[in-house]
Amino acid sequence: MGFYSERVFPWLLDRALSHPRIEARRAALVGQAFGEVLEIGFGSGATLPFYDAVKVKRLTVVEPSEGMNRRAAARIAGSRIPVRSVPGAGERLPFGAAEFDTVVMCLTLCSVDDPMAVLAEVRRVLKPGGLFLFLEHVLSEDAGRAKWQRRLTPVQKVVGVGCHLDRDTAAYVRAAGFALGEVAQEEERAFGALAPLAPLIAGAVAR
Repeated sequence: MGFYSERVFPWLLDRALSHPRIEARRAALVGQAFGEVLEIGFGSGATLPFYDAVKVKRLTVVEPSEGMNRRAAARIAGSRIPVRSVPGAGERLPFGAAEFDTVVMCLTLCSVDDPMAVLAEVRRVLKPGGLFLFLEHVLSEDAGRAKWQRRLTPVQKVVGVGCHLDRDTAAYVRAAGFALGEVAQEEERAFGALAPLAPLIAGAVAR
């Protein structure tokens, strides 16, 4: 991996997503987690302060980027809950079936190599009745904006180290076998001028 992806980008991403509105969305998402929890795409550990230490028995995190793991180390060291950091990627998780009560993904499915493979792994490692929590930016429902998302995704994949603007993540979640109902897309003004090209969806679906 290069200097930009492992040194510069982790710092840039932390800066870009440190807005209080984004932190509030993260808090609302991971505050629902309980029991044995897995977070795929842990990044620099920005979600860690928002987990409920009363409800979470242990947090297991998977993050393939060495640069992100370096930035996450200090947050893990100061965590109020036990954290187990495991090398790897979401497409092939080194865990047994039905191992976790909650699986969390926060702004991650945009960047994985194979979102359907990752979601199949999410279902595999979740216990029956377990909870899948996600917050993702997705393909716009507006045709004009979607066209621009598709045009700009090749550039975004370079600047955002694999990030796609044009993934229909809600459709992927349903295709993976989760009973996801209608989800509203929301523009996040914390993204500034990019908000129309990165509408957000959030979901909490049972296994």
